[in-house]
Amino acid sequence: MFKYIATCFIVLIFAPSVSGQKKMDIATIKLNLDNQKNKADTNTIKLQIQLGSYYLNKQGDHKEVLDSGINAFNKAIQMSVAIHSAKWLNEAMMLKGAAYLKQYNLKQGKAVFMEVVGYYHKTDDQYQEGKTLARLGDNISIDNTVAIPDKINSYEQARALFQQTGHKLDETDMNKNIADIHLSQKKLDLAETELRQVLAQYKAIGYKKLHYTYHSLAELSKQKVDLHNELLYRHEVIKSINATADTALADFYYAKLALVYADLDKYDQSLIYILKSAEILKHRKQYEDFYGYLSLIIYDFITAKRPKEALAYLKQAVKDVPPKILAQKVDMYEAFGNIYVALKDYPEAEQYYLKMMEVYKVTNFSKDFYTTNEQMVTDFIHYNETMAGFYLLIQQYKKAGIYTKQILSLPSNTIRPITLTKIHRMQFRVDSASGNYVAAIKHFEIHKRLDDSLFNAIKNKQIEELDIRYRTNENKQSIRFLQEQSKNQKAELQKVNMQRNITFGGVAMLIIIAGLAFNGYRHKQRSNQQLQLKQTEINNQNLSLQILLNEKDGLLDEKDWLLKEVHHRVKNNLQIVMSLLNTQSAFLKNNAALAAIRESQNRVQAIALIHQKLYSNSDVAYIDMSVYINELINYLADCYDPGGRGIRFEQMIQSVKLDVAQAVPVGLILNEAITNAIKYAFPAQRGEIKVALQLAEETIILTIADNGIGLPVDFDIQKASSLGMEMMKALSKQLGGYFKIENYGGAIITVEFRAEEMLNNIERKTFAAN
Repeated sequence: MFKYIATCFIVLIFAPSVSGQKKMDIATIKLNLDNQKNKADTNTIKLQIQLGSYYLNKQGDHKEVLDSGINAFNKAIQMSVAIHSAKWLNEAMMLKGAAYLKQYNLKQGKAVFMEVVGYYHKTDDQYQEGKTLARLGDNISIDNTVAIPDKINSYEQARALFQQTGHKLDETDMNKNIADIHLSQKKLDLAETELRQVLAQYKAIGYKKLHYTYHSLAELSKQKVDLHNELLYRHEVIKSINATADTALADFYYAKLALVYADLDKYDQSLIYILKSAEILKHRKQYEDFYGYLSLIIYDFITAKRPKEALAYLKQAVKDVPPKILAQKVDMYEAFGNIYVALKDYPEAEQYYLKMMEVYKVTNFSKDFYTTNEQMVTDFIHYNETMAGFYLLIQQYKKAGIYTKQILSLPSNTIRPITLTKIHRMQFRVDSASGNYVAAIKHFEIHKRLDDSLFNAIKNKQIEELDIRYRTNENKQSIRFLQEQSKNQKAELQKVNMQRNITFGGVAMLIIIAGLAFNGYRHKQRSNQQLQLKQTEINNQNLSLQILLNEKDGLLDEKDWLLKEVHHRVKNNLQIVMSLLNTQSAFLKNNAALAAIRESQNRVQAIALIHQKLYSNSDVAYIDMSVYINELINYLADCYDPGGRGIRFEQMIQSVKLDVAQAVPVGLILNEAITNAIKYAFPAQRGEIKVALQLAEETIILTIADNGIGLPVDFDIQKASSLGMEMMKALSKQLGGYFKIENYGGAIITVEFRAEEMLNNIERKTFAAN
């Protein structure tokens, strides 16, 4: 979805060095060369280098194109020898070597560079010798795995020369390059150690442009699925580019920050930063990466449930910046497809997705369109995942399987763990639908194992952060205590000094008064000793109490984590039950059985929502019923599509919190009552369903009312024997409450009960204040 954002920095780190000549179009260069008539002078050499650089920097690695570049560099070399210009000879040689290296001809490319290295070695110019070795390392492609040892060796030799010449910045740059190679090789622990050392070295020499290193640390954190540290480093990047006014890559860095917020489900924040990226490109009139950013903008709009705004924004963006290259067209078609999925216009969405794949296949794994292998793989996974997800959504499982198998054919280490767990879950659904249950269970087990490992990694990181914060607070408290103790000691010392002065003054005035004062002083001294003993005893008791409180806090934190884990597991198990019910329903033809399974799924979902809220919230004991009821109603609306029949909901929900023992029965009662109202209350008319949860002193009143056809005239609640009615009566009894159903302009169901343990917002504030 965001290929420019995801891979562009690899190009920035490992791109070969290019000549600093002013850019000209190819026609102008050739015209100027014709005018020179092969005259051997500096101007002609520069033009030959510009011509060769044009071919060298052209997208792709076609041999005939690079050979044209080498031919131009050879002419520049011959002319440089003719006019005895070592400067231009060395420059043309290095560019010729870069062309060979781009052809993956390591032997010839390295040999050409080493000729230049030999020249600077003979002239004892160690600094330029180091710069040439560094440039050799830059030009060895990170995708040429066989040549990676040569790339690292070049940087190490350059580092040693910079160390000898005292060029600290260049020396640190080489350490940074080596760390980035280890990062690309996924040697994450080694890369992290090296990057932290690089950061310290840059700071030690006063180098201010730290955003490149912070970005590498952010990329490392991303690979470790450490979103908290990634977010921290992304913000450090932004602070650094603003502090140094080095904003050439500002759009890219803001986009990377937006991606982290999207991963953290903070789509409003993500939208703020990705819109900044797009505006920067518009201001510069540089549109190559615009559609990459546009993809994330549309994604954020859709995830924030604003698809109509997304469609309006996309249409205007396409009008302002029409797509000119194939990659931009792929992004545009995908964005339209995503929007129409959100609008539930699936036929229209499918047309755009098919256009997306049609154009993408032209660019698929072609070096004419990609600069790195990683970028190729990222796009291949993304577009196949998009197609598989769409066909699963519209229950065309066979088509979905075509795309999931494409992704699973790749080596697993090339797929991010977060993506891989999604693909295995998709394949589980495909195999279940086709009746291949053995394979389905295998893919589901892999999905669960990956999902649990990701969850545990994040959980362990949070525990470590909590522990660090806890110990930091302890240290702060200890410092405050010592400061207070020092203040008390000073006050006591001042008090003793005052008493001594009074005593000496009394002695000077009268011996009798001095004696009395001395006796008084001795008496006070004994009192002070007694007070000190008491104070020591109180301090010891306070210390013991503090230790007990710390142990209690630790146990409470451990209990909360365990409860969250329990609710997470329960929710997962309930989802497995729902998946199995969904799989079973795909093979049933009996409408009554299908309806029964759907009702069972809704009941399970009503319970699963509660456990989901408990493990995702900081409060693991209570459910905010206003949020829960809103989500339950949205879920039932998605299942039965009441809006299509003109049925709307009105909610009057107070902010009431219930424990899980009472929230589950309330959720099931709501599920039964709302489902019955949607299905039976409005056979041929529009209508309204009202859901209210009110708090009257210590009694909670739950009401579900509709303005439909109401209950039959001869309806008797005591004789009603349907499963739904029996469940509502039994659940009301479980709550220790009162259940009533009556006709009043439609059916009205009322349940009254007392909360076992309830803290509304007012009570919580009062408690905190006390």
